[in-house]
Amino acid sequence: MGLTGFPKLETDLAQTVREAALDYESFQTPLRACDLSRCKGMCCHDGVFVGREEREVIEGVFEGDYFEKRGTRLKTKTSPAEDQLLGEGYATHFPKTRCVFLDEHHHCRLQSLAMREERHPWFWKPFPCWLHPLGFRRQKGLGRPLLSLPSLAAERERGEAGPSFAPCTTCGKRDEGGPPAWQVLQGELSFLSEISGRNLLKELSPTAPRTRFD
Repeated sequence: MGLTGFPKLETDLAQTVREAALDYESFQTPLRACDLSRCKGMCCHDGVFVGREEREVIEGVFEGDYFEKRGTRLKTKTSPAEDQLLGEGYATHFPKTRCVFLDEHHHCRLQSLAMREERHPWFWKPFPCWLHPLGFRRQKGLGRPLLSLPSLAAERERGEAGPSFAPCTTCGKRDEGGPPAWQVLQGELSFLSEISGRNLLKELSPTAPRTRFD
């Protein structure tokens, strides 16, 4: 078995990372490290979209009904959340819900299981969960995926409509008192590097030569 419990998706992710350009400017965004005492698992409030492999794998390790249809896609179920379970600065456009995999301490049950099994903590987690707040998108005229940290300013510049997600969560929100994102998100970048064989942290180092997108 590979580094995660999703071998097909892991292969696809590795290829995407190897092909991706890096949005160096976004990785200079000051952030604060994830702190569950502040955010209470805010990024998990609405569950996560999954595919067939993720559903089959997760159902193989957790007995129960954890998924539901959202339009034409499948997503982890949520349950209503009282105000005391919502993190600091909870966005008004976020539904007051919590992913069914969040426990009473705001920990992910999938991550807790992996740790009990002495695996990598993200072994059983769908990729968007541990990648957050990072994301891949297609940059117009670039011809390959772009790995970046989403921001409200960039979304407005691109004219994107609809409510924002990652830049409104505690760990994805710009925080002028914090270190640059490439330092705060070393865990995510290191795991992506291990999966893909590409040293992202070295490329994102301030001393590395670069153009706007490399």
